[in-house]
Amino acid sequence: MAVARQIVQSASNENRKGSNTLLKEFVANELIFAVVGPAGSGTSWIATALEQRLKTAIADVEVTILKASDAIENWASTNKIEIKTESKLARAQSLQDAGDKIRKVDTAGVAVSLVSEIKNIRLASVKDLTKAESEKKFRVYILDSLKHPAEVELLRSVYQEAFCLIGVVCEGEMRHSRLRDSKCRVSAASEIDDFIARDEDSGINNGQKVTDTFHLADFFIDNTAPRFLDKERKKENPLWDVNDQLGRLIDILTYSKVVRPQPNETGMFHAYGAQMTSACLSRQVGAALMDKSGNLVSTGTNEVPSAGGGVYGSNFSTQTGQTPHDHRCAYTNEYCSSNEHQEIIIKELIDTIPELKDFKLPDLKLKLKKTGIGRLLEFSRAVHAEMDALLSAARKGASPVGGRLFVTTFPCHYCARHIVSAGVDEVQYIEPYPKSLAFKLHGDAIAQSLDGWTAPSDIIIKSSDKEEHPKVLFRPFTGVAPRLYKRAFIKNRPLKNSSGKMHIGEPEWASGLLRIDYKEIEDRLIANIASPADE
Repeated sequence: MAVARQIVQSASNENRKGSNTLLKEFVANELIFAVVGPAGSGTSWIATALEQRLKTAIADVEVTILKASDAIENWASTNKIEIKTESKLARAQSLQDAGDKIRKVDTAGVAVSLVSEIKNIRLASVKDLTKAESEKKFRVYILDSLKHPAEVELLRSVYQEAFCLIGVVCEGEMRHSRLRDSKCRVSAASEIDDFIARDEDSGINNGQKVTDTFHLADFFIDNTAPRFLDKERKKENPLWDVNDQLGRLIDILTYSKVVRPQPNETGMFHAYGAQMTSACLSRQVGAALMDKSGNLVSTGTNEVPSAGGGVYGSNFSTQTGQTPHDHRCAYTNEYCSSNEHQEIIIKELIDTIPELKDFKLPDLKLKLKKTGIGRLLEFSRAVHAEMDALLSAARKGASPVGGRLFVTTFPCHYCARHIVSAGVDEVQYIEPYPKSLAFKLHGDAIAQSLDGWTAPSDIIIKSSDKEEHPKVLFRPFTGVAPRLYKRAFIKNRPLKNSSGKMHIGEPEWASGLLRIDYKEIEDRLIANIASPADE
């Protein structure tokens, strides 16, 4: 109570402010960016470009790049773990080993090390500043680069909306090329492949899992195009638009301009909304079909089909709760039909091949599920999200020809063939789907690169030897991710003054991070309203 009385007395000696105005003064002027991308995608380039762009866009901003590899190396040194240096690849592999050891102690251990660095840098930077100067100073930390979902989860929990994860998109061929030209210059192709595979998914819980980490990003940026057109790095490539992409993100996060969503961002946001309606026990997937003009045609989710059209949960008959007629796996069978039939096939194999009975059953089942048996798709009861979107369009009489399909997860090979057959021009996706054989089975009809691609609906087929062969484009999504969409585009501040003229105001962080404990904030707000009003 003594503290509360002291705060009340302090507040009574000042001009009392409105509670919301006072609360804004407690918001930290800090932003924490992190970068994630597969090996060879150029995460360090993105971190450096972001640093330069921030310094250009915001006056007196203090930007610090922190490398996860440095945090791992420091930990390794403290724990007397050797980091090999005979080649760049050997060093990178040693860092992978050390990172695995940190995560074995704590799966978010690398992130904790980075948090420690942030705290130390903050303390050092305010040493010669007054308290008022310190609270007004803008600080940005860029973490290069994250490798595990637990790291994202921890940083997002600690820094809330002040944390922004940038996912770096880059085509596989370009990534291999960059690795061959840099850290893997003296390494064999097989060694490069092994390094990339381990980076994407090491196969152990405490190992690197960039694939799983990547799709958690708030903003996706394409770094496929080379930055320079010459080896001397003097001639800029006009197709390298990373600075423009980063500039747009900064405008969004600082409210410095009126920025509206691109059609693909709205399409993926619709897909994300559809995803959350799924009750599938395996995964939630959403899809949204948009026409050539960017209008929403239909959405879809992976769900069990319902007689009469559509899937369970898609009509108003279940709006007050699940009814006895809802036969989704989660509400009736309470098991996954796909897993059940995998078990049946495994049992048939064991019963048919006597030699298999000599193996321990749990171990044998686990090994068999890692084969093609575990990748079987046809025993799921659910209609996939892409198919649900296409069928929904058909029920409405809307043609999918020339449309663009936005999917939260890469399409399986079953859906891929129907997407091609339906006349869709393009598919954009966020999460990978390793089970899919879409490129292998339908490579004749699917393109993976935007370079040189023409939409099938724009191609005029001519009866000549040089006729253009159309392909549907399957490419990763770029731009504002669904998780950032609301915060990025909702109008939560005035955009004009009393005369109606547009007025945006000074740049400010789109951050809710508070620099003092919420209990202290409670006391200060209460004290502020309890103090006598000025006469």
